[in-house]
Amino acid sequence: MRAVFRELSNSLKDGSYVFVAKVSLFDTSHEQFVKDFKKVLKNAKSFT
Repeated sequence: MRAVFRELSNSLKDGSYVFVAKVSLFDTSHEQFVKDFKKVLKNAKSFT
């Protein structure tokens, strides 16, 4: 999760971000996680 956030951090608005990982995250593929992570950030209007 940290690595994906670092990849996207240059595209995000300034601010504090808090993410909580659930156990089900371990059953998710990397590709699906990245897709969902971007979707959450987009819905939160966090991209610049």
